[in-house]
Amino acid sequence: MSPHYPLQAPPAFYDLYTPTDVGVPRSPHERPRHPVLEKLYAFFDYDRHFDDAGVLRARIGYYGLCSFMDYQVGNILGTLGDCGLTDSTRIVYTSDHGEMLGNHGMWTKMLMYEESAGIPLIISGPGIPMGNAVSTPASLVDCHPTILECVGAHTDDGGAPRPGYSLVDLANGAEPERTVLSEYHDGGASTGYFMIRRDEWKYIHYAGADAQLFNLRDDPFEENDLGRDAGHRGVRSDCEAALRAILDPDAVNRRAFADQARRIEALGGRDTILRMTEQEFGFTPLTDVMTGSKSDADGL
Repeated sequence: MSPHYPLQAPPAFYDLYTPTDVGVPRSPHERPRHPVLEKLYAFFDYDRHFDDAGVLRARIGYYGLCSFMDYQVGNILGTLGDCGLTDSTRIVYTSDHGEMLGNHGMWTKMLMYEESAGIPLIISGPGIPMGNAVSTPASLVDCHPTILECVGAHTDDGGAPRPGYSLVDLANGAEPERTVLSEYHDGGASTGYFMIRRDEWKYIHYAGADAQLFNLRDDPFEENDLGRDAGHRGVRSDCEAALRAILDPDAVNRRAFADQARRIEALGGRDTILRMTEQEFGFTPLTDVMTGSKSDADGL
């Protein structure tokens, strides 16, 4: 479960870092003025519970947990070596989300900023070039065709289109024209979030609200929202068309909220759920109605 809240690293790993190493959050008090995000900030109000010292302790704890995780991965890789399997094993190191860590005044995930939506993705093994950084957008859906390729398996799905590309191919220079999708309907979401990446552009569609648009080449820290800039109307239209070529965000949003309503009713209603203890309801039920995304099962 680590790195995860509470941000409590084992002492040996916590002590690897100092406040100077981790620094302070970027733009900690410059939260974007967007109605959907303002509701999210009110729901997840972590930042108001931190003083300056607490912010540094939390950041050190997170860094320490990352190093603790790396240590465990090292144990696995060491065992592969002891078993003589290193040269015949492909390894994919990745995660399901990132961590805001106080940037933009936000903690945990739930946002489409790079700190949250961008994840580590490292692959090694036979046929993978060493030390090669690839800028082609990739996605967790790419793990599916990668695993099938690695084990020599094929699916008989009647030719249904799949959104993934082999990470082996991407690592070796393949540059497919593609649109990468991320989607969110979990805790604190007053509406569905749909983000796509196309080259340097990140477009975030909020069902029923204004979109956001960032140029990650010129604005890597996403401080200049072009979502309502008249000069970028054409880019926004192109991005929205690309999103709608994958799914209908309004229809998906309705299905997701209808599914949540059914699950709330099945558990006895809102008031019953609010009275539940963590032992009774300490998980998020998986949902199977969200097109093109994973179900987020580690926090409601």
